[in-house]
Amino acid sequence: MNSSINPSWPFLVALACFASIPGEGQIVLTEPQAVEIALQNHPSVKAALIQVQEKTVLKGAAKVWEPAEFFHNIAADPDYGMFGATTFGLSQAFPGRKTTVANRLYADRQRTLAEAGLNLTKQQLAKSVRELYLHLGFIESEAALYRRLDSLYQEVAAVADKRYVAGEVALAEKLALQDKAAQMRLALETTGHEIEFDRVVLRQLLGLSEPVSPVLQPFERMSFSLADTALVGNSAQSLFNRASVGVAESEQAIIQAARAPTFAGGLFVQALPNGIVQPGWQLALRVPLAAKSLRAGEEASGLRVQSAGASYQAELLRQRNEMAHLLHEQEKYEILLGYYQTRGKALAEELLRSAALNYRSGEISFVELTHVAEQATHIELGYLENLFGLNLTVIELRTLIGQ
Repeated sequence: MNSSINPSWPFLVALACFASIPGEGQIVLTEPQAVEIALQNHPSVKAALIQVQEKTVLKGAAKVWEPAEFFHNIAADPDYGMFGATTFGLSQAFPGRKTTVANRLYADRQRTLAEAGLNLTKQQLAKSVRELYLHLGFIESEAALYRRLDSLYQEVAAVADKRYVAGEVALAEKLALQDKAAQMRLALETTGHEIEFDRVVLRQLLGLSEPVSPVLQPFERMSFSLADTALVGNSAQSLFNRASVGVAESEQAIIQAARAPTFAGGLFVQALPNGIVQPGWQLALRVPLAAKSLRAGEEASGLRVQSAGASYQAELLRQRNEMAHLLHEQEKYEILLGYYQTRGKALAEELLRSAALNYRSGEISFVELTHVAEQATHIELGYLENLFGLNLTVIELRTLIGQ
């Protein structure tokens, strides 16, 4: 009976059924645990942390000391000609107060930008982990459906085999049902491979060398509150763009500070032609004279500030438009899932139950059986796909507001 069925299929079914059971040496992780490990191990987070440290160190260089100047002057003398009084000295320009304040502000803004970049990196990484867990839950639910359908097709294939032996049905019907059963086994096998592939991707994302066995929550509906839509301005992306505006403003402050005068002081020793050596000191006021180039630089920095501000507003508008689109998607999926809860679920269950029962009793043909089973499968798969789409949309919405 059913001699054409591949003998390796029971093993494949078992593989799909028990793919979620952790084996020896596997790391069992819930979704929050996986997110935490990813935030600790991923190279992008480490790189972002180093950038924050770099900007913290940069603040120590806010007070800029220019290189000291050693000088040697010779003054002409009426009696000694071109080699009169000789002066040896050291001169040092002092850091300008305005420049130092501007540099400190720039370092602070750079650190804020680096921290915002770190938070953005963490948020995107956590989103990737959550999406992987969501997809694993979807595939597991899909596999459960395929196991139900596999049981149905194996049962009716056995019935067709008996009828063929009894001469009640043609060979074509028997072979067609065996093919349907084989196709369902292949679909079940495919889900097992998808689960294993997602586990490999998850292990690589977490930076682990051991296999990972994810602990999946029930594949249920997630939700997003409309009251949280106002939080889009506080998302990691918005904070990063806002910090970019702050950096542009601090760069403008540095250029403006360059127009302020600074002081320089020095000590020297003067040797007179008559052999007398005398110490001295000097104080200088350094005034920028190339005002035109400074004004051009200041004007350009002002334009950069305006550009950064416009980019921030444009990105904020894009996020709000994206949120509106995602909210529309959420509403669409809610409507589709509502139909399944009210009618679709009961209809699909009854179709699958009655299909096998009616075929066994001879009330329906193979064609009718296939049509009814495919209709029920369409309803069930549609529900899973819509639920996956809804939950994926909710993850996108939560990421958009920084949750």
